[in-house]
Amino acid sequence: MTRKLDPRKAVGYVQKAENSLMMARVGLQKGAYDNAVMSSVHSAINALDGLTTAYIGKRSSGEHSDVLSLLKGTLTQGEHEVISRQFSTLLGMKNESEYQPTLMSQKDAENAVKWAERILNTVKSKLKPD
Repeated sequence: MTRKLDPRKAVGYVQKAENSLMMARVGLQKGAYDNAVMSSVHSAINALDGLTTAYIGKRSSGEHSDVLSLLKGTLTQGEHEVISRQFSTLLGMKNESEYQPTLMSQKDAENAVKWAERILNTVKSKLKPD
């Protein structure tokens, strides 16, 4: 499922992605590893929604992973493969970090922040005017 949006709204998603990433870094620094992972996941979700909103005026409104099919026209094949791997791994951490009693480790948080940073950096590079 997708939802149509004005492409000019993409900037709001990117700002939310940046804010979530900032909070993920704080969580990592303070030892709040679950929150670092949660914020990393939400950063990546918002970043990718920003990219698809900017390029095709749509965002995924069903499963979070649906955004990967929307991205095919906005990324090179190599970029798509890398982002798909990173994003899928982050989504795999979402349930455990948000809803399960198992605590995330420092390594989990470090990886999540790293992947969210890479996703956001790719998105921002795609949104820069040429």
